Amino acid sequence: MKEILKKLCTEKGMSGRESDMYDIIKSLLDGKANSVRMSNGNIIAEMGDRNSCRHIMIDAHIDRIGLTVTYIDKRGFIKAEPVGGVDLRALPGSAVTVNGKEDILGVVCVMPPHLTKSEEPLSRDSIWVDVGMTPEEVKRLVNLGDSIIVKSNFRELLNDEVTVSALDNRAGCAALIGLAEKLSGKDLPCRVSLVFSSQEETNESGAKTAAFELAPDEAVVVDVGFAKQSGVPSEKSGEHGCGAIISIAPVLSKKVTDRLIDIAHKIGADCDFETDGGNTGTNADGISISRRGVPCGVLSVPVKNMHTQTETVYMGDIEKAAEILFVYISEGGAF
Repeated sequence: MKEILKKLCTEKGMSGRESDMYDIIKSLLDGKANSVRMSNGNIIAEMGDRNSCRHIMIDAHIDRIGLTVTYIDKRGFIKAEPVGGVDLRALPGSAVTVNGKEDILGVVCVMPPHLTKSEEPLSRDSIWVDVGMTPEEVKRLVNLGDSIIVKSNFRELLNDEVTVSALDNRAGCAALIGLAEKLSGKDLPCRVSLVFSSQEETNESGAKTAAFELAPDEAVVVDVGFAKQSGVPSEKSGEHGCGAIISIAPVLSKKVTDRLIDIAHKIGADCDFETDGGNTGTNADGISISRRGVPCGVLSVPVKNMHTQTETVYMGDIEKAAEILFVYISEGGAF
């Protein structure tokens, strides 16, 4: 699982560029899924009996946050704008990769503190990237709209934790790969669609279109949630090692949620919970109102330092999320 996560987190695949991930997802599912295909930005893998009267969709968004090139000035500096919820506090001075005609290393410009009068963080309209090239070289290799990814090395920490960017939501995608491995070769009681959905970080459009296309009978969304750390509300976070965070919300199906809770108890996962008074802020919000409505549940992997270069996860939580999903599908879902 650690090698799978490393492969996923060190790839590109910013929102709107999810096709960058197709080859790696296809290779990781080779010999496990019946089929893997691209569909309007989403990567969809099919398992189980396609003619089954029961169809379960398991979703994890595969896009990551990043920057997009908006302008190149006469000195060769690249102006950029965030794609998704980039933490502007952590951006100045960061190393980045500009994904032009070839990958180019650069840094996000930062004003020396000696020359600043304000401690305000970088604003959305003042992000500049320096790649150390002439304007002619930059314009030859970089086009408007090219993606820019913040560089982050995959590092193993103590107690089976790892830190890297893009754990939101490559951790959820790793759980889906682990689920596929567990389901492979099994006689499943239902049809299963594993959806690696696009553009969650921008407008959740991928999951909405996938749910409309597939018309599942029920769905479970696998995302990341806030891990307990200093300053994070206890009621909105989960402990590393809890197994997963199960969401409880009006937009979700109580039957699906209760089933996930029962399975967690059954396999000895001491899951934490996140309760919301309305929507969940995940793809479940859109999936649940697709067509005639889709009963949904949400399973989240706790991650520290969300949307930074040092997101941190406990590997056991990804594995436990995959195990909960395996039992959920093996036993035919919630209905």
